[in-house]
Amino acid sequence: MIPDNYFIISCLAVFILLAAIVIIVYIFQPALTQTTFNADNVLVEKIGINESGITDGEENFLLSLVIPAFNEEERIPPMLKSTLDFLHSSKDELAKHCNEALALGKGKRNKQTIHQQSLPFQIIIVNDGSSDNTIQSVQRLIEKEYFKSIQSTTAIKLLTLKQNAGKGAAVKAGMLHSNAKLALMLDADGATTISSLFSLLEEMKTRKAQMVFGSRAHLQDKSRAERSFVRTLLMKAFHFFVEFLIGSDVKDTQCGFKLFRGDIIQTLFGNLHLQRWAFDTELIVIAERLGLSVAEVGVEW
Repeated sequence: MIPDNYFIISCLAVFILLAAIVIIVYIFQPALTQTTFNADNVLVEKIGINESGITDGEENFLLSLVIPAFNEEERIPPMLKSTLDFLHSSKDELAKHCNEALALGKGKRNKQTIHQQSLPFQIIIVNDGSSDNTIQSVQRLIEKEYFKSIQSTTAIKLLTLKQNAGKGAAVKAGMLHSNAKLALMLDADGATTISSLFSLLEEMKTRKAQMVFGSRAHLQDKSRAERSFVRTLLMKAFHFFVEFLIGSDVKDTQCGFKLFRGDIIQTLFGNLHLQRWAFDTELIVIAERLGLSVAEVGVEW
């Protein structure tokens, strides 16, 4: 005789199975819906050429900052201004830390890496097919009198993807168009404090790493209190599959604050296929297969 609660148990089991399938499909959806990345679909506009006339193709920058942006007309102007202020006010100290991170030996300075040119920094904004006024908001900021005071420090380049392709595609386009000894990926909303760059540079120097991931793992308890149950569940499920499938020691793959040595960018991002939010995990897999060293350090978020 079938127990009275058999139907309820069966329905519950089916519900759990379906929920698990939905979560798995959601996690792996980026890998199932890829389109081929086409460099011809990237429009390039140089909107920050300094007074001496040095263009991006003639300058070898010390540090590029790659900022993917999709419908960020409200958030990108204050973030961009604070970033420019930081680069300009900290240029000497930042250049010193960049050169130390690039040194081949711990505690030793490699003279070939020392960058003393007048235009050390480059910002690359990648407009990921935005439907709002993201481009116009950036252009309005650059046209202000304020920008004239920092032109000797930073060049700005704007890339536009002809259609929305995803954060991974935007970051890839920006990285492949960068021309610097170091490249930092950061989000347009300014979620990570830009001064945390010093922590990444110090970790790169200490660990002799070729790429450093910013991490929010140390803020997990605080973040959990501010995050909904569904987001917490999805986050834990995603982290479980990442750890199970790729076995990485990186605790936070999704923090949008990552630093790369310029000499690995073409190989690393040239092999990147994922174009949306899970692309960070593929970077780890590619790095491991290429024998690149990866480090992780906590950042202010």
